[in-house]
Amino acid sequence: MDVSTEVEGDVTVVSVTGDVEAGSAPELRDRLDALLADGAQRFVIDLGGVRFMDSAGIATLVQLFKRVRIGHGDVRLCSLQPGVEKIFRLVRLHRVFDTHPDRAAAVASFAAV
Repeated sequence: MDVSTEVEGDVTVVSVTGDVEAGSAPELRDRLDALLADGAQRFVIDLGGVRFMDSAGIATLVQLFKRVRIGHGDVRLCSLQPGVEKIFRLVRLHRVFDTHPDRAAAVASFAAV
């Protein structure tokens, strides 16, 4: 798994590539924790490069969502691959997370708030 970050205005874009599973989820969680510690509150998680995500990966994103919402921030997901989107729908997380077709749409959605 590879994780990269960019800042667009006040939105932190986290791009994830590779499988997000029990072995790699702690690395993602650590990266997200560091961003939170640096004050990030608005996140776009770009999952375009993720073909597989297990419960550990999902739990990492849910944990981020809960922590950010306490601070009145938000998390948006974008570019979900069909397999990952299917998992989010099965566990009904598509009702929790705002999802967007691409990064630009996800970042722009913060301007509408």
